[in-house]
Amino acid sequence: MQSIPSIARKGNQLANNRFDSGSLRLVIPSQTRYLNLVTNLAKRASAAVGLDDSAAAKVSIAVDEAVTNIILHAYQNDPNETIEVELQFLPRSLEIHLLHSGKGLRNDQVKLPDPSEYVRHPRKGGLGLLLMSRFMDEVHFVEKGGRSECCMIKHLG
Repeated sequence: MQSIPSIARKGNQLANNRFDSGSLRLVIPSQTRYLNLVTNLAKRASAAVGLDDSAAAKVSIAVDEAVTNIILHAYQNDPNETIEVELQFLPRSLEIHLLHSGKGLRNDQVKLPDPSEYVRHPRKGGLGLLLMSRFMDEVHFVEKGGRSECCMIKHLG
């Protein structure tokens, strides 16, 4: 039997549909069928903190790429693992933390691809980290308490 994603919210929603400092946490199975749920959540959260449609769509794409990378690379498509998605609504930024117990990356292991190589030699895949770094203001990979974390930050205003 498949477990249903769990969700918990902390903090207060302001009257103008913006959030004060607070957080939202969602735990999903490591399955691509949950990507739409997570990317829609990221897009709605981005709009809630005041990002325009274009910026919100880019945050959504970055989250899609990061979660897909966790499913494919960290968990090697194991559908029985979980990914914890935490959105932190801060006064000057939206932080998206993706935590998992699979094989993780460290900042010193990340090598962004050269986009001109993809123009010269087209191929499928391999641009996820580049898109994440271009669409978010900060992207960090850390080990935390025996778990791996991808933290993506979008500064507001």
